[in-house]
Amino acid sequence: MGGVVMNRHAADPSCSPKITSNRTRFTHRNTRAGFWPPCSRISRQLAASDDTTHAPDIDDTRRIDDMKQKTVRYRLARRVRSLPAETASRLLGMPSISRRLNEAYETARASYRPRLPKLPALDMEIVAGLEKNGVHITSLDKLGLPGTEALWTSATEIANTYALRAGKGEFAGEYTVRVGADAMMRHPHIVGWPLQDRILDIVETYLGLPSAYGTLNFLYTQADGRQVAARRWHRDLEDRRMVKVVVYLHDVDMDAGPLEILHRSFPGSDALDGSNFPILTQEMLEQRLGTTLKSGDVTTCTGKAGTVIFADVASRYHRGRPAIARDRCALFYNFFSRAPLRPFFCERHVFSRQQILELAANQSARARDCMLWRSNVPLLARVVPSARL
Repeated sequence: MGGVVMNRHAADPSCSPKITSNRTRFTHRNTRAGFWPPCSRISRQLAASDDTTHAPDIDDTRRIDDMKQKTVRYRLARRVRSLPAETASRLLGMPSISRRLNEAYETARASYRPRLPKLPALDMEIVAGLEKNGVHITSLDKLGLPGTEALWTSATEIANTYALRAGKGEFAGEYTVRVGADAMMRHPHIVGWPLQDRILDIVETYLGLPSAYGTLNFLYTQADGRQVAARRWHRDLEDRRMVKVVVYLHDVDMDAGPLEILHRSFPGSDALDGSNFPILTQEMLEQRLGTTLKSGDVTTCTGKAGTVIFADVASRYHRGRPAIARDRCALFYNFFSRAPLRPFFCERHVFSRQQILELAANQSARARDCMLWRSNVPLLARVVPSARL
């Protein structure tokens, strides 16, 4: 696992103690009406509830993804399925609705502030980094969390297997490969690693609200240099604030696809463009800025295997810098508040809801509440089908 290097670097234009019962029981019930507008007419306009999010029954999603991406029928079906979520996102961006929701959100944060956990100095540094720069870089060694050895052994074994498969050309033409749900169900300790009180306390303190766990994406990224998907500058939509906890399983330098966090705003950076914030290539970003990125404009999160990154990917523009020299494998754990702004975008992972229930069964009460956050989402939000990956 090794040390960590934190670079502020101008981006290359050619690339891209268990919780007390008081905290556990806080569910925003007194503010739900403020978080989501009580409008049955809008609800009827959106699609009916979908309580069966399916995950593939194979060790990884590659074979199914190959088939899906090559069929117009699938692409059309996915687009149609996403329309309710996109419609709801547009509605939430309307000034009158957005203003009301934001007021309720700030009221909820103020109300919950006295219940926030007290953190040790090291963990307060993580929160301070998130507040100031939207990112803090540390390592598994520095965190010293229980269960790290088991996590590392299993995760690196999977990463090495994927590296061998990639070396044989099995993933030719793909920029990123997801480890599937079945493999993760055989290694539940990988999924459950961040659900210990210390991590949850850090996340909760930064969010200012009880946290929800959106599980993880275990990604193998190939070094093909393409500016596609999450390799473009973007903001995540799930909530106003989020914490993504990233664990590098390979050494990641400037050429191996490090996470990058932008520290500058630009015209339109805080406004929805339809149902999403603008998604930009490096060239498009610099065109909006009217200049090239300079030192200090970006935090480039390089580091040895075992580097851990805490990043707010909702309030900050970010990207996975396109890898050009070496592949990399990493774990991406996702956290947001228990009443997220756009819950229909919060299940973009490989697990079915039944699998989430199975994974949550052996967790602490606090961890179960984090995993089963959807039961606290207002009805109007729950009737919007979840957007697929």
